[in-house]
Amino acid sequence: MPDLKKTALTLIQTGKIQEFPVVLFGKEYWKNLIELIQDMISYQTVSEGELKEYLLITDSIDEAMEHIQKHAIHKFKLKEGKKFKPMSLLGER
Repeated sequence: MPDLKKTALTLIQTGKIQEFPVVLFGKEYWKNLIELIQDMISYQTVSEGELKEYLLITDSIDEAMEHIQKHAIHKFKLKEGKKFKPMSLLGER
C-alpha cells in the first residue's frame, strides 16, 4: 500500500490535485519530517507558502479543524449533505 501522506503531498506539488489540506498529528512523531521540510525549503525544492497553505503538523484537534475549515470547507463552500437513516437490513444501527 502506498504511503498516503507522501502521495498526497506529491500530488499537490506536481499539480495533479489542487488545494488539498493535509493534517498530520503529533509534532514529536513527525519531527524528522519537519526537519526534512525545513531543508527542502532552504534548498528551494518546495515553497514555504505552499506548505503553510496545505500542510499542518499539529498536536491540537481544534487547530486541525480550523485548518480543514479554512482550506476546504469555507474555501469551496462545502455544505453538509443529506443524512441517511441507518438501515437494519444492512446491519447498521
